[in-house]
Amino acid sequence: MGMLNGKHLVVSGPVIIENGKLLSVKDNKDDFYKLPGGSIEEDIESLEQACKREVKEEINGEIEIIKPLHPQVLWKNPQTGEKMTIVLVSFLAKLKNKDKIKPNLPVKEIIWLDLKNINEWKHQVSPYTQYLIEKGDIK
Repeated sequence: MGMLNGKHLVVSGPVIIENGKLLSVKDNKDDFYKLPGGSIEEDIESLEQACKREVKEEINGEIEIIKPLHPQVLWKNPQTGEKMTIVLVSFLAKLKNKDKIKPNLPVKEIIWLDLKNINEWKHQVSPYTQYLIEKGDIK
């Protein structure tokens, strides 16, 4: 059994779909829309806890987790090209406080992308969001 060498990162976040629209955020790191989420805190959090904490920190969202979606493994950092292992894990989730969400830095913007127009915007979203669309988790 091989071990993962070098740096690795586990990222967790929610897929929130309401009335045919996907909740996405834009931050000051990337110029595309992506799902809220971030890295899990070692030794103290489960994937579900990280998912809930990240959405709270990024957009003040309170969520209920429904089920896990397809994870994706990347072998290099998409921003820097640095060789590392990144595991992206998403959960389908229900937003419980839609009227209270707001962007908290580094998030600059929250947008609800209409899934009817998915083909028009799917190149403006993160590669992982595109992967979840291909897998049928976002539709």
